[in-house]
Amino acid sequence: MWFFFFLSFPLISCEFSASFNRFLDQKYGHHIDELLARRDLGGGGSYGGGKHDGNSRTRKQAVILVHGITNTAGTFGGHRQHLLNVGWGDELVYGTSYGDGGKTPMPLVDMKCQYVKQVRYMIQVVAAFTRRKVDVIGYSLGSPISRKAILGGACVDTGEQLGPALTPLIDTFVSVAGANRGSFLCALPFPGACNMINGLSCNSRFIQDINSRQKYEAKYIFSIYGQSDDKVGYKNACGQLTSKIDGSNAEFQKPGNHDDIIVKTAQMQFNLIDKHSP
Repeated sequence: MWFFFFLSFPLISCEFSASFNRFLDQKYGHHIDELLARRDLGGGGSYGGGKHDGNSRTRKQAVILVHGITNTAGTFGGHRQHLLNVGWGDELVYGTSYGDGGKTPMPLVDMKCQYVKQVRYMIQVVAAFTRRKVDVIGYSLGSPISRKAILGGACVDTGEQLGPALTPLIDTFVSVAGANRGSFLCALPFPGACNMINGLSCNSRFIQDINSRQKYEAKYIFSIYGQSDDKVGYKNACGQLTSKIDGSNAEFQKPGNHDDIIVKTAQMQFNLIDKHSP
């Protein structure tokens, strides 16, 4: 039952463009470039940048795709290509990979501060590179990790201070089959994925923290989920809708299992970031 964040989508081989790598190196240092590019994962550890050089404003807002825990940025190559096909460019679609790409057994994976910091860095550098607000789409576990990255404050597992909320940098946040209130599989807390600190128990400190405030994720906030989600679930052990975000502008319930919701609502996701309507 623990294969709840694995998506069997075809991987793409891609990485940051040369101009984006130069921007990261010069503005933030080589260590940030290495952290976000994830060359250690091989092709598909990251993407974005195109031929943009960071010296001007891009023609439209960029979008950052935040994957689930056992995936990499390349897992969402199909979503990236869809965006490229409908009007976005390579300078407008970004992804980085947090975690180890699935090497750690899923029952042992939790929402580490280092994952949160990586997504937070990504939001900040893409906003700086494109010189405008960004959009963020968080898939599955990528949704709560993105929300904490935006919220800021103290990491629940390490106590590290992330800084203030990044709300001013984000126009639209879309959660897709997001584990925003944990997972129904965590009916009982136990070490690893369902721990009570930074795990997916509905009463974990992490889950309580990201749901302690409203309307911090972006100017426009949306959530897409479904009653037949077989990985995050529809309701958690606390009786709450697992993917609900209090204060959102709109939420959409769609048919199909977890992967269906992620794949088959792609055009809706892109309409929401582009037009703020489905």
